Amino acid sequence: MKSKDVLGIAAFDLDGTLLRGRTVCEVLAEPLGRIERMRYFEACGTQEEIAAARREMASWYHDHDLVQLQTYLSRARWVPGAREGVARLRDAGVEVAILSVTWGFAVRWLADELAVQRCLGTELLPDGEITHCWGPDKAQFLRQLIATHGVARDRVAAIGDSASDIPMMHEAGLRIFVGTTRPEIADVVHLPNANIQTIADRILESWV
Repeated sequence: MKSKDVLGIAAFDLDGTLLRGRTVCEVLAEPLGRIERMRYFEACGTQEEIAAARREMASWYHDHDLVQLQTYLSRARWVPGAREGVARLRDAGVEVAILSVTWGFAVRWLADELAVQRCLGTELLPDGEITHCWGPDKAQFLRQLIATHGVARDRVAAIGDSASDIPMMHEAGLRIFVGTTRPEIADVVHLPNANIQTIADRILESWV
C-alpha cells in the first residue's frame, strides 16, 4: 500500500486483542507437553522473569522445525470478527499492523492469515539468541510507521488489552482498550472483549 493511498493506521495487539483464550505461547506449548509450565510463565510480571521464561521456551523449540511449530498456530482462536474487521479496514485503505511482545515467527504466521504485512514480535534467532520485544518497542515501531506514511496522529488507532499496549496507545489519536479493566490513560475508548468488526466500525466512523 503506497503512503498516498493510506487512510490511516490501525495497530493491533495480538494475545487478548485479536486472539481470545489461549495465548500464542500456550498454543505452542500444549502439543509440546509444556502447557502447565507455560501457565506458570503466564503469571510472570517483570521483564527479567519474562526474559528467563522466553529462554526456557526457546529450548523447547530447539528440536522442532519452524514450519512444524507454525502448524500448531492453526489452533489459535480468533476473536469474533477478526478476519472480517481487519479485511474491512484494509479495504478502506487503512494500514493494519500487528504489534506483539510474543514470538515473531508466530506473529508473522498469524498476520499472514489476515493478509497483514506490518508486524512486530520477539525474534528467536537461528543461533538461539533472542531479540526481545517490549511495550516501548511497539510504540517505537508505530512511530516509525506513522513517519513512513506521513499520517496525522488523529488518523492513528491503537487497540490493545494490557499494560504492554499502553506505550503504543500514547502514539495514537484513537485509543481502544479491549481488556476487562479500564486503564489509567486519557481519552481511551473502553470496549471490553469487543468484536473486531465493532472496532473497525468505530475506527472508520471516527475518521469520516
